Amino acid sequence: MDPKDAFERIKRNTQEIVSEDELMQVLERGNVTAYFGTAPTGMVHTGYLIPITKIADFLEAGVEFTILLADLHSHLDDMKSPFELLKHRSEYYKQVILGLFEGIGVSTDSLKFVLGSEFELKEQYALDLLRMSSIVTYGRSRRAGAEVVRQKDDPKLGSFIYPLMQSIDVPHLKADIAFGGIDQRGIYMLGREILPKLGYKKPICVFTPLLPGLTGGKMSASDEGSKINCHDSAKIVKKKMNKSFCPEKEVEGNGVLSLVKTVIAPYAERMGKDIEIVRPEKFGGTISFSDYTALEKAYVSGDLHPLDLKQGVAAYLNIFLEPVRKRLSANPAILKNAYPKNQ
Repeated sequence: MDPKDAFERIKRNTQEIVSEDELMQVLERGNVTAYFGTAPTGMVHTGYLIPITKIADFLEAGVEFTILLADLHSHLDDMKSPFELLKHRSEYYKQVILGLFEGIGVSTDSLKFVLGSEFELKEQYALDLLRMSSIVTYGRSRRAGAEVVRQKDDPKLGSFIYPLMQSIDVPHLKADIAFGGIDQRGIYMLGREILPKLGYKKPICVFTPLLPGLTGGKMSASDEGSKINCHDSAKIVKKKMNKSFCPEKEVEGNGVLSLVKTVIAPYAERMGKDIEIVRPEKFGGTISFSDYTALEKAYVSGDLHPLDLKQGVAAYLNIFLEPVRKRLSANPAILKNAYPKNQ
């Protein structure tokens, strides 16, 4: 793909790129590498469709991409994952992510998965971590991780090691680009500031917006009402979508529309199809839109009713999630071992 086209493909539906000039430079250079890290803690929900779709954009732009299953991070973050479950939860995350890529019609042949513990326990990594800890203050680390790690009144030390490790992950994965949700910004800005002092280059940072929760506000993994788990049945997906926050004619804070813009519209484009919302004939029958802009215009004007939109989005979600369900149904131990009762 031409560097300019690759740039536009990577930029679409992002909230911020630091910096766009640096991104263009590496795309013109070629042989670009990027990574996305995820800590295997709670069950994967549909909010992951946003980064999965953006990773698809990276792959289509010719970028060599790695997904980091940050197992040690998930334990350092106030032990959200017990140490003995790290292996099982990492495998669960990998299988769900592979299922999501299958659901949105993207090949994973060139995608690489890496466990954090495979390289974060090596000598040079440990030395870089110690060197970084001699530079970064407690307050700076706390601010960097405020949107990512759990910080109580008397937080565990792991909460402050976590941002340092995430910064160091970038050069040790040999990534030109660090990609994540906008909540990761504080950590990666810390990395851009400190990594050159350790002899490494500044990472280019690409951030996507967070998907609003189904009940309004931020989607939370701990709030069952605000999210759809990727292994939820088709019936549950429809039920949760029907109850979702989707104010008539309003765009701001509308998580249902956000899904259309950031996931469904790119999927329809990839498949070479219009966005279809199936409606009963008495309500106008099936309606198609060439792109997200056309759908949003119809929604704001009132031509597309919230219930029809929610049911249409639920139908797409069930397409995306079906491969995940099949993977977990074929091997029930994956989910059972990752999330045994009472853990």
